[in-house]
Amino acid sequence: MIDVEKKIRNLLNSRKYKPMNASELAEQCNIEDSEYQHFCTQLQDLELKGVVVKVKNRQYANPKRVNLMVGKLECNRKGFGFVVPVQEGTSSDIYINEADMSNAMHGDVVVVRLPSPAKSGRKKRNRDSGKIVNILYRANETVVGTFKRGKHLSYVAPDNQSICRDVYVPHEDSKEIEHDDKVVVKINQWPNRHLNAEGSIIEVLGKSDDPAIDTHSIIHQFQIPFTFSKEVLAEIEFLPLLIEQDKDDNRLDLRSEFIITIDPDDAKDFDDAISLKRDNNENWLLGVHITDVSYYIQYNSALDREARKRGTSVYLPGTVIPMLPETLSNGICSLKEGEDRLTKSVLFTYSPNGLLLGFKIMHSIINVKKRLTYDNATKIILENNGGNPDQVESDSLAHTLSIMCMFAKVLYKKRLMNGALELNLPEISIKIGTSGTIDSIEKVTRDISHIIIEEFMIAANQIVAKFMHTKNLPSLYRIHPEPDEDRMDDFAEFIFLSMGKRINPYNNFELQTFLKEIENHPESYVINMMMLKSLQKAIYSAARAPHYALAVEDYTHFTSPIRRYPDLVVHRLLDLFLSGQLKSNKVKAQWREIISGWADHCSFTEKRAEDAEREIIKLKLLRYLEDQMDRVMQGVITGIQEYGLFVQLDEFLLDGLIHIRTLTDDFYQLDKKRVSLIGTRSGRTFRFGDTVTVKITKIDLLKREVDFVLV
Repeated sequence: MIDVEKKIRNLLNSRKYKPMNASELAEQCNIEDSEYQHFCTQLQDLELKGVVVKVKNRQYANPKRVNLMVGKLECNRKGFGFVVPVQEGTSSDIYINEADMSNAMHGDVVVVRLPSPAKSGRKKRNRDSGKIVNILYRANETVVGTFKRGKHLSYVAPDNQSICRDVYVPHEDSKEIEHDDKVVVKINQWPNRHLNAEGSIIEVLGKSDDPAIDTHSIIHQFQIPFTFSKEVLAEIEFLPLLIEQDKDDNRLDLRSEFIITIDPDDAKDFDDAISLKRDNNENWLLGVHITDVSYYIQYNSALDREARKRGTSVYLPGTVIPMLPETLSNGICSLKEGEDRLTKSVLFTYSPNGLLLGFKIMHSIINVKKRLTYDNATKIILENNGGNPDQVESDSLAHTLSIMCMFAKVLYKKRLMNGALELNLPEISIKIGTSGTIDSIEKVTRDISHIIIEEFMIAANQIVAKFMHTKNLPSLYRIHPEPDEDRMDDFAEFIFLSMGKRINPYNNFELQTFLKEIENHPESYVINMMMLKSLQKAIYSAARAPHYALAVEDYTHFTSPIRRYPDLVVHRLLDLFLSGQLKSNKVKAQWREIISGWADHCSFTEKRAEDAEREIIKLKLLRYLEDQMDRVMQGVITGIQEYGLFVQLDEFLLDGLIHIRTLTDDFYQLDKKRVSLIGTRSGRTFRFGDTVTVKITKIDLLKREVDFVLV
């Protein structure tokens, strides 16, 4: 298999290259007739990746040489937008005003014409603006929103506020649909500068004020696949759903080992299990045992293609949209207590002070002896002298958890000493009843049982990545680029202005010390979140690169193959290596080319899942608070603008606005240097991090916004 991308890049970067059509490029790349259709498909992929652009006469050119850029459009509700380049390092984000949008919509992959470098007389601000000249991929074939019937026209107001214009619907196509129904509309005509998009309603989800339809609405809004095809379900019928012991002779038999799982209380799929004991030299013998999903899923089968398309399982309150059908994810691949399961085990030997002495990666078979939740694992540890193994009986569950607690702290301390960044970001967990309303709300904080699992999984992911690199194997890495200097400088400046604290944003030890100092302050969550937003986002990559936040050179995702496709890919490549099928450089090159396009897709599906979860939690919280408008709540000021104060509720981690017009006791002005809102007569001052008492005055479910008033 020819490395098409490499050949085309070399061609595009050569000085003599002139734009060519597909057949001319194929000839230059020595593509045979039988491979031409596949070559054209690869060309389309390279367009979406921004490697090439199509110009006049259907010819392909180097984007830089023709002053074009490929990127993803992110729109603001006010009408303008930014195009984020798909190729990192090629350009900064490009501003697009409403007049230059063409007929693109939020999320589309577009081609942008950049301002000519020759026009140096322009102001710098305008040099970063561009014009959309082509749409390569439409992200909004369908739109979810609320149907509105008017006298002269009907329209759908999109739930996604980044789709900032309504979609018109012909009266004759919507006679049976009621005002304020939640609907799915198919776009038939794309918008332009003067006209909104037009579409036809293809599904009515229910009344927009019915909480029971929220989840279904979010699934459609984010276009998450939620049903399995007949072809996929048919394949499952032929899978070996029982483990026959006589076939497992080539696996390391660990069924007699004391192996446990620790997961959330509502977990149904168990990817990982752990074991730990000490040898006669007091060395730590750590085992991380991961379900062997690749044993059951053949490469490029219907099941594999569907898992690749989904990229990840999506966990929404009250429901899970699994990457794999439940027969696998909740069945034979789930490491259930008391049942034999096929696994891959990473077996470590550490010195008493946590120095890695050696490791093995092996196919294995295990039998989990105890299934624990985070809550009951932590409870057992705390009830037994906070995890002191000398105070509990040996060979007991409490003893195992105690030595796990002790060793996890050793690993955690070593990571911080190596420069890792650890952010303190509690999460809101909600339980949903049958009617779609909230039954319970809990703020989940990271405790010792979370640290045990995190440290052991990080160790396994790191060592597998190092193994893949050392053996020169193709792999999908989990990389975290170094932060953007401007963002980090802005973060440091904000901390100085708002708190009077000078920090070096490029010194991880200093940053970690600062985060530790404020961990019990009201503004701790907000500052940790600001830090997170100042950093780059971790992504998947077929090319090896460091992970900045973890401060390691090699990292991958290996420990969750039930719910993440990159983990399944790493498992499959390990299988090929361990069976001797990944020896030749030619085979390795083929796999590197195959997986190179999967990294971006998996990064996209991961972000989509995170955004969908965040959106449904916010929607459910707003519905919950609609019935508590008179409730007095505590919050912390998280942002200050000329028009008011942004406040985050402590109990719900939900942000809202206190508009300046509601501060009637004085006339307030913004002091940018002190990041404060100051009363001109009284001198009353509102600062970042101040604790305030508020009530809700308005909730807008459509815009997902809440307004507060000071009490």
